[in-house]
Amino acid sequence: MSKANLARSLADWIPACQWSFNQARCFHYIGGDSAAVFHRAASELLRRHVSTIDDPRASWAACLNRIFSGDTRFESTPPVSKDEYTLVHLPIHDSSGGVAYAAGFAYRAGLPMPSASELELTALGILQIVEAERARTDRFLHDVVAQCLTSTGLELELQRLEFEGLGVELPDRAREIQSALEETLDQIKRFHSDQKTRTA
Repeated sequence: MSKANLARSLADWIPACQWSFNQARCFHYIGGDSAAVFHRAASELLRRHVSTIDDPRASWAACLNRIFSGDTRFESTPPVSKDEYTLVHLPIHDSSGGVAYAAGFAYRAGLPMPSASELELTALGILQIVEAERARTDRFLHDVVAQCLTSTGLELELQRLEFEGLGVELPDRAREIQSALEETLDQIKRFHSDQKTRTA
């Protein structure tokens, strides 16, 4: 097979967009050209509830309910025209057999699609990459950034005590910086706590 034919064949199997919803019906992951399917950038959708993209009939919510109920193993919504997408929805099971995520793929109308088992393996691979990256980010924030911010905050506090001992008040800007450090540390702690809850 020539390189051109191989590239064209691979491109036919690559979805325009792929996503997963968690049990709270919020986007857990979204990749590819999200604007083509959802008319929004991925950054606007991540961690947002399905109602963000649903229509008045709540058809997306209904589809997710079917996926999470376990009634549907593989559901395909065929396109109406050649300019639309075939949407494929399938459950991702956890080790106990329950549905942990609802994964989805969008393929341009008329393009060949992988089988349900291949799509499930792909979705599992994507989720594993996402979780590994989140865990790496969590470790970096907790072990490096939080420690650095804590050290900086302590240094500021020591400076404040030293200046107070000399009868000099720190300027308002220093207090603002200390407050910003504390708020950032709180956000990192919340992120770390969320990660622990997610993996528990």
